[in-house]
Amino acid sequence: MNLKDLFPAFEAAYQAMTAIYEPVFLEHSNRFKLTSQDLSLLMTVPTFEPTPVSVALLSISSPYTAPELYLFQLDNLVDAGMLNQVGENEYRMSEQGLDALKLILNAINATLGGIQTLPVTKMMDLASRLKELADTCLTASDPPGTWCIQHKRRMDPGSGSPMMARIFQFLAELRAFRDDAHLASWHGIESDGHAWDILTYLWIEKESSFESICRALKRRGNLPERTQQAVDMLAQKGWLTKEDSILRITSTGSEIRRTAEAITDRYYLEPFRRFPEIELERTLVLIEEHRRGLPI
Repeated sequence: MNLKDLFPAFEAAYQAMTAIYEPVFLEHSNRFKLTSQDLSLLMTVPTFEPTPVSVALLSISSPYTAPELYLFQLDNLVDAGMLNQVGENEYRMSEQGLDALKLILNAINATLGGIQTLPVTKMMDLASRLKELADTCLTASDPPGTWCIQHKRRMDPGSGSPMMARIFQFLAELRAFRDDAHLASWHGIESDGHAWDILTYLWIEKESSFESICRALKRRGNLPERTQQAVDMLAQKGWLTKEDSILRITSTGSEIRRTAEAITDRYYLEPFRRFPEIELERTLVLIEEHRRGLPI
């Protein structure tokens, strides 16, 4: 089998499961008068305990997001009573925030727990296999390191949770380790997360207008001025060219990004080489059966 088939299978199943609980997430977002981004951020705060959450910590796993956006969201959560500010730009979960988080997680787990995609024995087998894969990723050396997957593991609902919730947790962990692998692959090449995000966008699209890039990456919260600075920096490095209003990735830029992707694959797939091929193939079959059984 091709080990590169693993991550697309994990990702497809994860996204399909996310679509199931999105209405629950939206319901609670409206209930607490928070944006979905704010609510997503709230759900990550406990993963940093006992360390207070900060922009610097959040930027480790997602350096593509503008620090100003993180700060804005954290302040929104303080205003909503979900967080307490405990120092300069440092925050902890409030009692109200903990109650809200428990309510949301219980609702999500109840929604997932009401679904059975496979016979019970097969679901147990799939959860066990995914946990074994995630456990092995947690033992990875540095690089790539295990920052993202370690923090994702802290959201494990426990063995008493519905089997669907367990499957979702381990898929989330396997996605988080992909983040670890990718961060390690490009940090030695480029230090600016927004610039790397732009390079990735052009690597996929080949060319784009400045305005289209701003729209596509708007969710990251970077202002056009910051995007212009990153574009200028990439142009100075010879990774993109500017012709009239069109930005194009150069052959050098493409090679840089392609190399980083190859390194990402190498880091990510290394832990899975410890497993017999026949077992990985069986896991892929179960994941696909599980995904097809989801009510979407």
